[in-house]
Amino acid sequence: MSSLATQLLLHVLHVTFLAYAVLVITHFLLQTYFAHRSHRAFVRDTDDTPPGFLPSVDVVVAAYDEDSECLAACFESVVDQDYEGTLNVYVVDDFSPNRDELARIYEQYGSLHGWCVLLPEWNRGKRHAQDVAFQECHGDILVTIDSDTIVARDGVRKIVDAFADPRVGAATGDIGVTNWRRNLLTRLIGMRYWVAFNQERAAQGWFRTVLCCSGPLAAYRRSVLDRIWHDYIRQTFRGVSCTYGDDRHLTNLVLAAGSDTLFVPGANAITNAPESLRGYLKQQLRWNKSFYRELLWTLPFLAQRSGYMAFDVVVQTLLPLLLTLAIASSLAFAILFDPSHVLHYAAAIAIMALARCSYAIYRTRRLSFVLFVLYGFLHAALLIPLRIRALTTLTDNRWGTRTAV
Repeated sequence: MSSLATQLLLHVLHVTFLAYAVLVITHFLLQTYFAHRSHRAFVRDTDDTPPGFLPSVDVVVAAYDEDSECLAACFESVVDQDYEGTLNVYVVDDFSPNRDELARIYEQYGSLHGWCVLLPEWNRGKRHAQDVAFQECHGDILVTIDSDTIVARDGVRKIVDAFADPRVGAATGDIGVTNWRRNLLTRLIGMRYWVAFNQERAAQGWFRTVLCCSGPLAAYRRSVLDRIWHDYIRQTFRGVSCTYGDDRHLTNLVLAAGSDTLFVPGANAITNAPESLRGYLKQQLRWNKSFYRELLWTLPFLAQRSGYMAFDVVVQTLLPLLLTLAIASSLAFAILFDPSHVLHYAAAIAIMALARCSYAIYRTRRLSFVLFVLYGFLHAALLIPLRIRALTTLTDNRWGTRTAV
């Protein structure tokens, strides 16, 4: 290859990586600043809920092919809630292949006061399972939890407190990982969850624009849902009905309706994380697909929110593309000219990853977050094929983590 071509490739590599580094650092500094302001505000305003604010609450659990022990633990955590207002629970089994195995658990908890177990004779996906419950319940606040989630005893109470502000249409809790001690992967995912909620969603929450009220623990104002539920259930993309990405789309509809969405750090819950690389890839594929698809619904209302939120979404969209180009250019240069170039850029990525986990170390006082650097390399190594597959399978409606329709 000519020296001109070499210089051109090296220039592309440097410019791409520089753009990536500038965006990463700028985004991290802004995100950390707003996340910490959000954290300080929560600590300061913890007891601001008006006394006697006890709206009626419906908890909806959609289950499919769930492990019996996980399901029982989920139900028991709901039974144990300390919420003093009216609380009803609606469980919908989406025609699980192991329904007979779960029948004993359904009978046990279905007999409790305020509990209703619904067993449709079809499998149509999570949204339609939620719709079965939605048609039966009429509380002021609807709380959705996943069937493998364990909610802290005060979780429902604290997330419902957010709705004392009439501008709030939805809220999400602080989600951790149940099985984080299982292996290195689950430990890294547990750290990723901390960053996703206490940094990313906390920063978005400062602007009252959390972009995804996560399925493991989210709450919605019923009066807002009544206006958007039809669009939620009947969402299509390229002529195909949508099933995955339900939490992100419902959040988008709430925001588009003019309501605010919050992150409630005191509303804690834990959920299972994938224990194998294959399971992790399936989860990430589903999340990436929903992110790209939901841009069509996110972008129109961003202009009405804040400059940071627009920047946040743009960065989330551009960074993977820049990283892909930087990795491809670096590998090409290493193969053609200088193998040591890969080490230089790997070191730069490690430094940026270390900087990214610094806020978590500061907040938690856990030096183990240094391991989060490994997650950065895992993410970079799997990003290219995963993003490409996500973009080419947007109309694939399988749940992603299970084998349902």
